[in-house]
Amino acid sequence: MKDKIEAILFASSDPLSPSKIAKVIGSEAGEVEKAIEELIRDYSSRETSIEIVKLGKKYLMRVKPEYSEIIRNFTERDLEKGVLRTLAIIAIKQPVKLSELAKIRGNRCYEHVKKLREMGFITEEKKGRSTILRTTKNFAIYFGLKSSDPEEIKETLLRIVKKDRKLEEYFGRL
Repeated sequence: MKDKIEAILFASSDPLSPSKIAKVIGSEAGEVEKAIEELIRDYSSRETSIEIVKLGKKYLMRVKPEYSEIIRNFTERDLEKGVLRTLAIIAIKQPVKLSELAKIRGNRCYEHVKKLREMGFITEEKKGRSTILRTTKNFAIYFGLKSSDPEEIKETLLRIVKKDRKLEEYFGRL
């Protein structure tokens, strides 16, 4: 069973729930979750560039963040550029009002926000008539950040932006 689960996680670019994997292999979600936890221990016990991470109630197999620079030119992006830009703005400006985000990114941002919420990267909080957006712990885990604290995320991203002239020009205009 572990081999089948490992193959499914390897083939999927999206995080998967144990119940979804269980349906594919004809097993129970609880058994799949135990097997995934064993796989996580297996991967962490040996020197490897691959890991399985838990994102909320789902699991994702990925290359460890410290190897991301090495593989950048060989991989497709999980998030399309527009969605990634929307996420970057949320992360840098958080907490940010949805209406403010729409002024920056345009009406497509509503689709992006829906996708990012479904992926577990952001939360929405209603405050009066406004919707406030913030990144989640899943965002930090997925991108290999050391902290999920919004202030630390903003500081980390701003340091990255300052190193890249194009990014600095883009975010400086916001």
